[in-house]
Amino acid sequence: MEQSAVRMQVDRILAHCLFARSGRMGRFLRLAVEWTLDGKADELKEYLIGVEVFDRKVSYDPRVDPIVRVEARRLRSKLKAYYDTEGRSDPIVIEFPRGGYAPSIRDSETPAAALPARPDIATTAVLPFANLGPNPDHEYFSDGLTEELIHALTKLPGMRVVAWNTAARMRDRQQDIRAIGQELKVDTVLTGSVRIAESSLRVRAQLIDTKAGIYLWSETFDRQMNDVFAIQEEIARAIVRTLRVRLTGDRQETGVTRGRSSVSSYDWYLRGRYVWHRRTPEHLQQSVECFQNAIAADGNSALAYAGLADAYSLLVDYGMLHPAEGFPQAKAAAQRAIALDPDLAEPHASLAFIRGIYDWQWDEAELLFHQAIALNPGYATAHHWLGCDLYVMLGRLDEALREAQIAQQLDPLSSIIIEGNAYVRMVRGEYQAAIAACREILSFDPSFYKAYATMGRIHVQMGEYQGAIRLLEKARSMAGDLPNILGAMGQTYALLGDTCRARELLSQLHGLSKVRHVPAVSFAVIHLGLGEHSRVLDWLEEGSRRKESQLANLYTHPLYAPLRDEPRFQALVRRLRFV
Repeated sequence: MEQSAVRMQVDRILAHCLFARSGRMGRFLRLAVEWTLDGKADELKEYLIGVEVFDRKVSYDPRVDPIVRVEARRLRSKLKAYYDTEGRSDPIVIEFPRGGYAPSIRDSETPAAALPARPDIATTAVLPFANLGPNPDHEYFSDGLTEELIHALTKLPGMRVVAWNTAARMRDRQQDIRAIGQELKVDTVLTGSVRIAESSLRVRAQLIDTKAGIYLWSETFDRQMNDVFAIQEEIARAIVRTLRVRLTGDRQETGVTRGRSSVSSYDWYLRGRYVWHRRTPEHLQQSVECFQNAIAADGNSALAYAGLADAYSLLVDYGMLHPAEGFPQAKAAAQRAIALDPDLAEPHASLAFIRGIYDWQWDEAELLFHQAIALNPGYATAHHWLGCDLYVMLGRLDEALREAQIAQQLDPLSSIIIEGNAYVRMVRGEYQAAIAACREILSFDPSFYKAYATMGRIHVQMGEYQGAIRLLEKARSMAGDLPNILGAMGQTYALLGDTCRARELLSQLHGLSKVRHVPAVSFAVIHLGLGEHSRVLDWLEEGSRRKESQLANLYTHPLYAPLRDEPRFQALVRRLRFV
């Protein structure tokens, strides 16, 4: 193949409208092709591209700044779109195989090379450690130790670790290890127990092969409470060493350390995470108090600041706190956590969440999400938020579904993650798949109100208003008078023609707003059901002034289809930087 023909093909690609205003992407493509033509494909590494294409300084660290990985993914996607349309008849095909930065260059008659098989990985689940101490209130500690071990292991390459939300559902089922292995699709499980007596701590841990039912490793640690960090790291190292030798024969040690703090601060942090996972208004507020106590005990605890950021973010996103009050505090906490420990994944994801749905800085949010995932590929929440709170908002629905599926693979029994998958399916118009996801949640977590609420909204989009009312009433009976549920009910009654009931709910929201924050969208959707578009836009504009996170889905949510041609709505789309 003539090199001049390849260069002409690059020019042809970059002249296409897909690559308009994509100067750096063009530099990326030209550099990669030229180095490949010069026989230097093996030298196309992330650091080189970051410095040569994206003007990073010599101090650039690809582990911290994921710009090259993000742009490579975009370039790969645009090339596929080009060759699927105008470029389908081009004589030369240029592709970027996943896992590297050297392009594949072939003539169009030659089939693409088969992707190499993915190397085997170790899969494990850390089941909730049992609290064997005399004080039942110490369960928060045993759960916290379990979750911290999960975090330590998920950061390691070559391992897939089931996330905490799913592991917690196995609490009373640990007698049947083989069944757990089949359900979670893992080769091994770690079980254990914790006993606290005054200042003494005993931790017993066992790593078990789920197919054979045999113990691969077992140990008991008798220490003082102030040795808890050393125990976590010792257990994690032992597991990694055992699994790596079993999988590859490699005995090399790998770091598994995680940010430390004082024992008192760490104790408050574990209490905070314990109640944060319950996701009710009362528990989220309790988690704020716990994380604040953790910070008071140790002002340099990155974990405590990361937890505080997550607590404030969810209080706002669930409509329990005004965004002007909650998000600035969440942002400050996330930034402080990153400053204290730049290698901690959680605050990067927290800051990404805020920079997207509150600040509307979508490009920066995406970079931060990818940075979080680079720091901890097994952090399910980062994948979940990237898919459901960024890609969906931007209309990148294939990428949204992929991230939602990755999150669910990492945390297969997490109700909130499966509900996110249902939300993505709904926005894609795949209503039956969305309903199936909600029913999957209810099969193991019938008390999860959001499954009923989401299924009710799906029925609204399908025009099945009676069924939607029944589902929304069920959600309301479980969660109380949450503004988002009342708003959805009011909209549905309006669409049914029961305008009296719709206006009653509208009045109820106005009364509620006198004692607590009510998102503007809750009012807007009822007016939308009533066909009062001017009032809808009034409320959406009010929501944009408040910078409410509930407004972030207006660009893609099918709910807003009747407003797409309205100039005021289009102005809102521009204000939120979607176009």
